[in-house]
Amino acid sequence: MLRGTRARPALKTMVAAAALSGALAVPGAVASTGGAGMADPAPRTTQAPATAKLAGPALSPVRAIPQLDAGVALRKVSRRAASAATLAYVSHARGPLRVRVDVVRLADGFSVFTDERTVAADARQTIRWSGRATTGLALDGRYEFRVALAGATQAGVDHPQAGGATPESAAPPPGSASVGAFTFVGAMFPVRGTHDFGQSGARFGAGRTGHSHEGQDVMAACGTPLVAARGGIVTMRARHSRAGNYLVIQDAVTGEGHMYAHLREPAIVRRGQRVETGQPLGVVGDTGSASACHLHFEIWTAPGWYSGGAPIDPLPTLLRWDQFS
Repeated sequence: MLRGTRARPALKTMVAAAALSGALAVPGAVASTGGAGMADPAPRTTQAPATAKLAGPALSPVRAIPQLDAGVALRKVSRRAASAATLAYVSHARGPLRVRVDVVRLADGFSVFTDERTVAADARQTIRWSGRATTGLALDGRYEFRVALAGATQAGVDHPQAGGATPESAAPPPGSASVGAFTFVGAMFPVRGTHDFGQSGARFGAGRTGHSHEGQDVMAACGTPLVAARGGIVTMRARHSRAGNYLVIQDAVTGEGHMYAHLREPAIVRRGQRVETGQPLGVVGDTGSASACHLHFEIWTAPGWYSGGAPIDPLPTLLRWDQFS
């Protein structure tokens, strides 16, 4: 029996809600993927909601509602753009209030984006972050929104204008409240369930009869969902005696070709179709020349699969994608 070593929850879209009692309320934080959401890799907790305080007398304590099944993939769609993460909030103060929202990278606590604005009472505000930082697209990893009174700043840290970028060395104001974590990734791990990377025979370059293995096998139970690791155009969707049901997606950003083989049934996308990162493709199978259920995955350098490119070892890339998605 095939036994995997890592578990991933099923794909779903997340709405992370946070309620702020008193002066400020955050009715919802949503990260939109333009398609499917991604299950949160962070550990879940059932403990009571945490309580934090926003600095300054105008705001009462904040009760952060834990994310439910939680998690999103804010995906990069080109070298210059990404889908958007949004946060909505409402001030219930008696008069205008200056509010600051930061997008904070959890790995180092740095703010990569800041929105600061004067908020009228009972006026719903929406903040949209498109994945940009001062140095370009933000790094892959875990991020969260943090909300604070604009006056609660650290010495020497200036506030950008509303919707502006923050120097990545800047930290968010002390006492800011966390109101929605999400994952920002340039790709999504294609196997959405328990999986491992097999033994030596599953590796790139392993010996086969008359040829060498040109991909990496990802062992998973038949029926495990498969998604597009990166978006692009489906350039091939067919069946082969060795590959079984397979498809190839050409990544317009990198020029790489990604090949998925041994699907249980023909892929649910069609040739010529544009697919998004994380879009469902089908399920793991053992069609073709396969002794166990698994995904055979190949990466070909630009200009792509059997069109001038060459196969490369996909394992380092798969391991990197697996860290965040």
